[in-house]
Amino acid sequence: MLWDIVASDHGYGVYRAEHAEVVRLQQQLQVLKKQREQLAGEILRLRKDPKALEDLVHRQLGYVYPDEYMLIVPAKKEKKLADE
Repeated sequence: MLWDIVASDHGYGVYRAEHAEVVRLQQQLQVLKKQREQLAGEILRLRKDPKALEDLVHRQLGYVYPDEYMLIVPAKKEKKLADE
């Protein structure tokens, strides 16, 4: 009977593993809830503040004003070492 409590498919080892998984998922849920709250706040800010929306479009989509210039700098290419 003791063997069944410890090593069976419904034993203590399985219980501990499932409990650890539940704790991990609860922590992940808290992180996701916090991210959702931050995104909801960002959405409200973008809806209410036209300046915030303008800044977002300007920064992320690369829009420029008529009196601005956009400089595109190419990314550096990594040199492959032939001696390796």
